[in-house]
Amino acid sequence: MFISVAESHRFGTGARRMAALFGATALTALAAAHPVAAHPVAAQAASAQAPAATDPASAQPAAVAVGEVVVTARHRSEDVQKVPVAVSVLGGQFLAKTNTTNIAQISQFVPSVQFSFFNARNANINIRGLGNNVGLASDGLEPGVGFYIDGVYYDRPATATFDLVDIDRVEVLRGPQGTLFGKNTTAGAINISTAAPTFTPQALAEISGGNYGYFQAKLAASGPLVGDVLAGRISIATTTREGLVTNVDDNNKVNGYQDLTVRAQLLYEPTSNFKLRFIGDYSKQDTNCCDLVLAGVASPPNGKNFYAYAQAFGYTPVVNPAARQADTNSPIFARQETGGLSAQADWSNSQIAITSVTAWRFWNWWPSNDGDYTPLNVINTTQNGDYQNQISQELRIASVGNNRVDYVGGLYVYHEQISAIGQLSFGNAASYFLLNPSIPSLVANGYTQNFTTSVDTTSLAAFGQAVWHVTPKWNLTGGLRYTYDEKYGSLNQVASGGVPLTGALAALAPYRAALGTSDAFSVTSDKGDLSGQADISYQATDNILAYVNYAKGYKSAGLNVVQLPAGASPVVAPESIDSVEAGLKTRLLDRRVTLNVDAFWEQDDNYQANIYDPTLGKQYLSNVPEVRSEGVEADLHAQPTENLSLYSSVTYDDAIYQKYPAAPCGLENITKASCNLDGRPLAGTSLWTVSAGGEYQQPLNLGAKQVQAYVGADYSYRSSTYSAATDSIYSVLPQLGLINARLGVRSVDGRWDAYIWSRNLGATKYFTFVAAGVGNTGALYAQLGDPQTFGGTIRLKY
Repeated sequence: MFISVAESHRFGTGARRMAALFGATALTALAAAHPVAAHPVAAQAASAQAPAATDPASAQPAAVAVGEVVVTARHRSEDVQKVPVAVSVLGGQFLAKTNTTNIAQISQFVPSVQFSFFNARNANINIRGLGNNVGLASDGLEPGVGFYIDGVYYDRPATATFDLVDIDRVEVLRGPQGTLFGKNTTAGAINISTAAPTFTPQALAEISGGNYGYFQAKLAASGPLVGDVLAGRISIATTTREGLVTNVDDNNKVNGYQDLTVRAQLLYEPTSNFKLRFIGDYSKQDTNCCDLVLAGVASPPNGKNFYAYAQAFGYTPVVNPAARQADTNSPIFARQETGGLSAQADWSNSQIAITSVTAWRFWNWWPSNDGDYTPLNVINTTQNGDYQNQISQELRIASVGNNRVDYVGGLYVYHEQISAIGQLSFGNAASYFLLNPSIPSLVANGYTQNFTTSVDTTSLAAFGQAVWHVTPKWNLTGGLRYTYDEKYGSLNQVASGGVPLTGALAALAPYRAALGTSDAFSVTSDKGDLSGQADISYQATDNILAYVNYAKGYKSAGLNVVQLPAGASPVVAPESIDSVEAGLKTRLLDRRVTLNVDAFWEQDDNYQANIYDPTLGKQYLSNVPEVRSEGVEADLHAQPTENLSLYSSVTYDDAIYQKYPAAPCGLENITKASCNLDGRPLAGTSLWTVSAGGEYQQPLNLGAKQVQAYVGADYSYRSSTYSAATDSIYSVLPQLGLINARLGVRSVDGRWDAYIWSRNLGATKYFTFVAAGVGNTGALYAQLGDPQTFGGTIRLKY
């Protein structure tokens, strides 16, 4: 059963038990480079299929050694254990066999990553608690975590919610990025690499089915088009699932989705030192998302009572989240599409390599919401349709081969245009809920605000990094980046509708004005800043690397393109972060075990945050003076025997509002003008997060054919956390542990694989966030986590 929302603020003691159980496990090294690298989970996954490694100490085959993972974090192929970079990598093979198809699922394997999701536009990716605060998205704010696919930066977090297709690997870097690649980010980067065209014919077909009407089909084909000069690849995926919640107002299933992704590529290699890769992609998502359930009713100090307010309009609320029922009377859906074109050219000789990445992308978003999540007419419509385009050009030059000094330098140009068309309209219950029960309903009923906004961003940057190999064991790395950002934003809002408040009704006009008025303004910002990083590493032995890193990150100013409350600034100050990290990478027990550990400290000044007004359902941007995140990360992967592979990752992250003396208040303090959150936990970040799992395989003979039977399981855990930026006691999400499992048979040569699977095997009931309803009447609404799902998959390869 669910833990009641009113009681869930009492943090559980499970964190200590989990720490004791998993505390000996290991980290995901340090992140100071380009978003390409390696994670123990992926290393473990790859090792099961990799050829036997050689133990340099004995010069004998180590049949059960963990396979070497090669990364290109510094634009050259290197063993990840010898690169002073903290990276987590999930290989495509691991993603496939664990049925991992989106960023939300990926975050279960990388404890330092937090993914919050209300709907696609309001998705947030954080690393070590930093990036963007939990809350709603804003067109005037850039994400703190960079999201890349095939070297192209995707600015809008919504594009990370599509299903992933034909993935080669996913890499997660932690800490400020920017001295080795294009867009600057303060909290880290997630880089996804898709499978490239091949000159050897390949094909893959996969089909999955499960409960709740789940169906997924994938197809990929690759091969030569013109001899050994031109190759092509096409990938297609489609996914459907029915809704997991029933809207009792119309008895329809809600929160289901349909996804379609198509990706086509060409690879041109006329000579051995030049190649050109073209990529075109299109993705579309149709959902009837995202409806909330009534999770509880609190008694706020303002004296409001949700039951009484609802009964005044003949509505009797029912608190029963386990029934998975919503009750809303306005259409709820979210539709989006994204796509683009990119071209990457690579030329090299014996001394240098030059890379150019040119890209154009778009993202369109059409939503409809019920702003009060009730069958009443409080907020009838609240929607914000977005239309975004971006172009980018990156040019890099890097050294080739083994040099006393290795280097990479580059230039980056980025331009984005995003415009929005939205509407906020009020119904006959709005005056009662949002203003005062004594205010006539005619004040708000029919009152509508239609608005358009736009934000244009131009970013120019020069960056570079060099590695000085002082001795065969000691290395010094330094990098600098200069970024100049110019932004322009505007708002045009027209308020209309409702009964004219003239004559005897004129005294009611200020109450209507409190809901919003006509408004128009423009705002600009332009600023440049320097950031960079430096680290020192020591290769003590072939199997032990120690390193210390310092990085300075910078994020440009944000723009408020909404109607602002008195005293709020239209320009949100730039954000800067100082990060210090020390790490140790080791191979142990004849390379049967890889253990990486690091400790980190990050201080973020002028942390850019969304401030949400639950009374009117509006938001704006502001700065939190100071946020701090510090902790320890550990990663362990092992191959005890040829048949058994194991992994575990643990993150301890003490992320707090270090200085936030005038913060908005939660529902329990709603009568206060502000609250002091100094020293309070940073919302959305658990003190402890853990992932662990493994797979056991057993050879079998099926007649003349050899196959492998296997069983695998993956466990993820997070300790309690707040889901509202105010640290309201009513927003606490209790500690959560989830288990996924699979059981199957596959051919030894990898030609086919058939298995059954289950996600949330224990059928745990949980919320992904809890928030106060509009009007602060005590209603608490929550988004439900997925129930137990199960199904089967058949995969064929040629």
